Amino acid sequence: MSFQIVQREQTLVAGLPVRSPRRALGKVRDRALERAWSAVLKQELGGPLASAYTDHAVDIDSYYTQTVGYQCESLDQVTEGHLVACLPAGTYAKFSSTGTFPGVFIDLWNQIRAAEEAGEIVRSFTGDFEFYPHAYRIDMYVAIRTPEKAGAQ
Repeated sequence: MSFQIVQREQTLVAGLPVRSPRRALGKVRDRALERAWSAVLKQELGGPLASAYTDHAVDIDSYYTQTVGYQCESLDQVTEGHLVACLPAGTYAKFSSTGTFPGVFIDLWNQIRAAEEAGEIVRSFTGDFEFYPHAYRIDMYVAIRTPEKAGAQ
């Protein structure tokens, strides 16, 4: 198992939303996403860099919205003009990858897909969370169903 099962408290991510119903998760290049990151990185941020995936779309088995920005503990830390994504407390599978872009990103999503295909996790799609401890590492928290909830689908 190349991931950890963790319990997370509610997580707030503030920043700029990128809405893209045509973009599947795990796609390496997205110009709208690149523009949002470029804008966010030029501003004063209220916490460490992070990204949230919300608004699951069953029809594309992905998310409609990715909020790129920073993790914050309260609304007082939100930079003016930024929106806040709220990820619920719950059970998450934590995947990590270290390297340079785009390899770090591709490796991370390959790990997630492999865990899904092996039946090691069942995603709940209540929202996922990326945290960037440093420039070469991504920690991805994927919301999952616990065994008792997975059986009650």
